[in-house]
Amino acid sequence: MPLSTPDDRELIHTRSLHMEAYRRADGNYDIEGQIVDVKPTAHQLLDSHRNAGQPIHDMWLRLTVNLDKEVLSAEARLDTGAHGLCPEVAPNFARLAGLKIGPGWNKRVHERLGHGAGCTHLLEMLSQMATAAIQALWTEGKPSDPRQVKPEDRRLPPGLLNSCYAYRADGPFVREFFPSQYRADD
Repeated sequence: MPLSTPDDRELIHTRSLHMEAYRRADGNYDIEGQIVDVKPTAHQLLDSHRNAGQPIHDMWLRLTVNLDKEVLSAEARLDTGAHGLCPEVAPNFARLAGLKIGPGWNKRVHERLGHGAGCTHLLEMLSQMATAAIQALWTEGKPSDPRQVKPEDRRLPPGLLNSCYAYRADGPFVREFFPSQYRADD
């Protein structure tokens, strides 16, 4: 369902974020993301100019992970960065190797690539890529029908309990499908 009808307005910027997950022949997984920023009008930057519709940013990132969501390798490519020197940051993203996607991911990413060692836009995208990896790997190696697992044997992975409205410990979804983790609201 679309949002309500907005007031009169004019488009001034579009950010597209696209992610895909792949199962590799070697048993690992690639999570790929692309971020593209475009303005519908010409845009002057300090060291470059973009015509209307020409990307200000067009950047790619690939994480190769195993089933445990450990990053085996990371590759960045900046086809277009806001500034001429932006592509120089790409090799730094290899520093993500060895990190595990899960609780504390964003903090650990910033420890390795913060303080000017990374790219703001790719760092922001990494948060979404972690979520995409979790979604993609959620069913890998599990029964095709989760209802075949007895409710008392089902458990939400660490970090998922209380992460959203549906997975709150005192909610009806957890009570029905994850009864061992259900905690009635006091």
